[in-house]
Amino acid sequence: MYGMKYNERIEIRLDPEHARKVAELREVYHATTSDVVRKSIDAAHQELVERKRKEALDWIVSHEGFEDVPDVETIKRQSGRSNDPELLDPY
Repeated sequence: MYGMKYNERIEIRLDPEHARKVAELREVYHATTSDVVRKSIDAAHQELVERKRKEALDWIVSHEGFEDVPDVETIKRQSGRSNDPELLDPY
């Protein structure tokens, strides 16, 4: 998994502003620094996944011969997954 071992310890250095932000997040969410870092990584990764989905869908729609591609809601309805927020939701 990208060269990292399970439970690998990582040391990071934060400037005062980032340290303040982490402390604020710890306090608000009653979380450890590790929890704050993990949640931040998860959020950044989710943003990446969504951006890749959007780029893929934009690429498909932009190519000739794909003029009749239905919108996301139609695809969800036709697939029986109309309540699935993960299905083809690039935005």
